[in-house]
Amino acid sequence: MTTLILSSKKFILSIKPSIRAMYFPENTLLITEQLTAEERDVLVPQFGHILELDDYFSHTATALLQFVATIKTRPAIEKVLAFSEGDILRAAQIREILHLPGQHFEQAILFRDKILMKQHAARYGVMVAMPQDASQVKHWPSLPYPIVIKPAAGRGSQQTLRIESFEQWSEIRTEIDPTDMIIEPFIEGEVFHIDGLVVNGNVLISSPARYVGNCMDFVGGQSLGSYTLSESNPLYRPLTAFSRYLLEQVFPTPQHSLFHIECFVDNDQQITLCEIACRLGGNDLLTEVELAYAVNVVEAYLHAEFTSEALCEPSRFPMQVGGRFQLPPQSGHLTCKGVPTFQHPGIVKFQSRAISGHHYQAMTMSNDALLHVVAKANSEAEMETLFRDIAHWAASEFIWSTRTEEVATCTQN
Repeated sequence: MTTLILSSKKFILSIKPSIRAMYFPENTLLITEQLTAEERDVLVPQFGHILELDDYFSHTATALLQFVATIKTRPAIEKVLAFSEGDILRAAQIREILHLPGQHFEQAILFRDKILMKQHAARYGVMVAMPQDASQVKHWPSLPYPIVIKPAAGRGSQQTLRIESFEQWSEIRTEIDPTDMIIEPFIEGEVFHIDGLVVNGNVLISSPARYVGNCMDFVGGQSLGSYTLSESNPLYRPLTAFSRYLLEQVFPTPQHSLFHIECFVDNDQQITLCEIACRLGGNDLLTEVELAYAVNVVEAYLHAEFTSEALCEPSRFPMQVGGRFQLPPQSGHLTCKGVPTFQHPGIVKFQSRAISGHHYQAMTMSNDALLHVVAKANSEAEMETLFRDIAHWAASEFIWSTRTEEVATCTQN
């Protein structure tokens, strides 16, 4: 008997080798994207079989099982785990086909289809920005602008746009196919995300965090940061209670599950659900939570999946503030002034793909950052100051233009 893992290569490689070795025995089967030779050298010793697929997210559940059937020595699959947003529905369908326990399609779709998600939440009294099928809109001038248009089951803020007026929509409508798109009212307020872990049906870790900027503006070219809230923050308990209500009473959450919730909070502290997912957010969100709570929630999730036991005590409070800062590329030619990295004792990870003389395209998804920083701080104010300092450094270090010249290395990863 074996476990089938569906995952993007970025996520599976982000799991610490010691954790992979502990929870994935030698007969574990991994289906992922095409790997580089270096990535293959890292993963092959830890998995019994690895199936690498082109256009990984385009294959149906049935097609994935057909690929599995080509393995001559394959053991019977007894468990299916999915870590990537694009894998949640496929994993659910595979469980149904193989008659395996766990989340099935009718539960999983409530975490992926945003119309069904919000209709379901509203039935339990949760405030939502109720979406509608963009292809069914009959009279666009009467919509309550500003609105947001996005894929019904999108990921990474891809193809997500804020439309300020009918006039703006008229200018761009020929560029957008409304099929499988939704529209919803734009909600004024601060944006928060809540990430953590459910074990045996109960929320074990709930980490509310404030966005500095938002994913939609980030794809549009602005910087994005987020940091975990301190226990003393007046929104800490309302947001953790909100997550508990959604996961324990509203949605059909798997017995053991990672989760990612995004919501808006207005001036009256009214919380409005943006979306909920039964997987963890990306872009080092795992590290952000671990810095604050001293728990690797992926390790704790795997421990629960394979032992049905909690790896840590429930209701842990943050020990410090964990945060992430990302800077998107601009569309054009980059010149760097020569200061390779931003130095600060709170920075635990600094990654840059900036190359002086290189031409960049604007972002298309929220995981296409030019600069990616993970940091820790003693307070929220200290983290906000660090974010501002990084932004000021980057503004003076990175010069954008439309010309092209010889490429030279600017910063080191």
